[in-house]
This record gives sequence, C-alpha cells and structure tokens, in this order.
Amino acid sequence: EATIAPSPAPALPAVDRLSELHLPVDRLPHVHEALARALGEAGVGGAELIDLFASGVRGVCVGCGLSVTGAELGEITVACGPARDQPLSPKLERLRLGRCPRNGCDARFFNVEVTKPGRFDRGLILGRTKQLLEDRTSLPDLKPPGAPATRRAIRRLFLIALGTLLVSFVAYRLIFFSSQPIPFVEPQSPYAINPASLDPDQK
Repeated sequence: EATIAPSPAPALPAVDRLSELHLPVDRLPHVHEALARALGEAGVGGAELIDLFASGVRGVCVGCGLSVTGAELGEITVACGPARDQPLSPKLERLRLGRCPRNGCDARFFNVEVTKPGRFDRGLILGRTKQLLEDRTSLPDLKPPGAPATRRAIRRLFLIALGTLLVSFVAYRLIFFSSQPIPFVEPQSPYAINPASLDPDQK
C-alpha cells in the first residue's frame, strides 16, 4: 500500500538567515504581526502558531537581559491597534512607550529569538521577519493610543485648572476691586437723576 508523504513547507522568499533579530524597542509592537506572517508563509498556523508564540518566541533586552514572551509581544500589538479593550501591565506599557521596563536600564534595543525548533528554518524565519518589518507597507500602521487612565487624568487636570482660574478671578475682584463695577455691567453714576422724581411743573 502506497503511503503519501507529507507535503513540504512552502519555500520562503530569498532572505538572509539570522540567529536573532536586533530591533529598537519601539518596533516591538510590529514584531508579532511580521513574525506571524513569516511563519504563516512557512506553513505554520493555527494551534501550532499559538503554541510557538507562547513558549518558543521571546524578546530579550540587550542591556539588562529582561525577557518578554511571544504572547506578550502579541499583547503589545493588540494594545497599539484599534481593538484595544483592556489596559496593559506596567511592564508591557513601558515597552509600548519604547522603554525597557526594568528601572535603571536605558537600553533601547531588544533581540527577538525563536527558541523552539519546528518544521521551519528559524534563521530564515527571522530573516523574513526583518524583511517584512523593513517593508512598512506590508504591515498595519500601529499608532499607540494614549492610555485611558492618562486621558482621564489630563481631562481632570484641565477641569481643575479651569475651576481654579474662575475662583481666583472672583476672589481677586472681591478683594481688590470691591468698590469697582462688575465686568460687563454698566456702572450707575451717583450723580444721575431719576426722571420719575422730577416735577413736570417745575421750571
């Protein structure tokens, strides 16, 4: 009985083979999308792709060695897209803003690695990922929105400042200009004569 050999994974476009992907921190939101696309081109998808991001992909800070998983990279990508529905952890929020989460670390680069072997060439996958990242038109334009808490804080500060300004203005008028006319109100002269008090027969 003849057996059917499994079909080989699709060939990737011609790219350089990399052992790791060296990237600025502010490019991390794009890594998940580019890496997933590169793996998809190699025939990796579904549960296999999810498992790989959960335990076979990581990013490592070149300065302090702090690492993030592939799943966490995915969270940053979602947070920078239009479908964000929950705040990020402080660690991932700092990464989204382009900074290493570890206090005192000023490094601005991460190395992204595929640590788990599979039916693909890891070096070519990283090379293709780099190629996709350099081709900005192939990836969605991710514009990190301001955190909801930050926007609420800004609105609250604006309202407090406006209220303080109004109270200060009223207090200033009462203390230093209590005898002066109120703004936008026409003052009445103390020497004005009420026409109703005049005797029409008086000459």
